[in-house]
Amino acid sequence: MKAIFGRLGPSKRLVVILSAALSVSAASGGAAVYVGRDRLMSRLAEPSPSGLECTTIRTLKLDHKGQRWVRMHVKTDRASGPDRVRTALRVVGALSHKEKADLYQVVVLDAAGPEERAAVRGGAIGAEVLFAPGPQSVRGMEEPFRASYNDGAASASGMFHGKTVRLELDEVRALMSAMEDRSLCIDPSAAAAEGAEADGAAEAPAGH
Repeated sequence: MKAIFGRLGPSKRLVVILSAALSVSAASGGAAVYVGRDRLMSRLAEPSPSGLECTTIRTLKLDHKGQRWVRMHVKTDRASGPDRVRTALRVVGALSHKEKADLYQVVVLDAAGPEERAAVRGGAIGAEVLFAPGPQSVRGMEEPFRASYNDGAASASGMFHGKTVRLELDEVRALMSAMEDRSLCIDPSAAAAEGAEADGAAEAPAGH
């Protein structure tokens, strides 16, 4: 190596040294880029602590033997089982702050699945959460929460064929305490009603 540098002039020697330094810098920089990208992709792959965006299909308010039950059917697009149940837990929490009831039920369906009320059962259900503030007063509710999800991916027709995974109460509490968002799903019917009211107000003649 000394012989090689000895044959090179001062300027050429400097070029060789700088080239070697730049090569090392480029290699380490490339490694840093790959490491940074891996970390970013890892963060993006992590499930959202509050679940995903969802759309409300219907909200049913029922009088059941003197009790008030509120049932909501919502849909998400190609969500994983854990994300579906997180979404259901977020929505049931938001619903309990908006509506007073003895029992709340949120059912999560796939965007491609059936939406008819009678079809919301079996393999159409991607996740389900029941919440009873006073579980002792609701038959079948031994604890405040019953949460479960189907661990399979939705088929092209929006049906789930995996196994049902049930969450323990401490798991439910841990998931809900970690949530950053407490919002309901987007409700197209409510948005349409608000739009109609706004249009009516705009068209009404001004009073004298």
